[in-house]
Amino acid sequence: MAKMVIYALIVIIAAFALEFFRIVDVPFLEIPDFMSGKVEMVHKSEDMVDRIE
Repeated sequence: MAKMVIYALIVIIAAFALEFFRIVDVPFLEIPDFMSGKVEMVHKSEDMVDRIE
């Protein structure tokens, strides 16, 4: 039983590493990119301020 748990952990860690280094796209392990969302939000806010002025 412990062998199967260890094998499962190895597979999960390997899938995460492949996703992290963008070697393979694993849909259920999407790593969020927080900075691009913040930059986009700042640009939208600046655009709105420019429109108001």
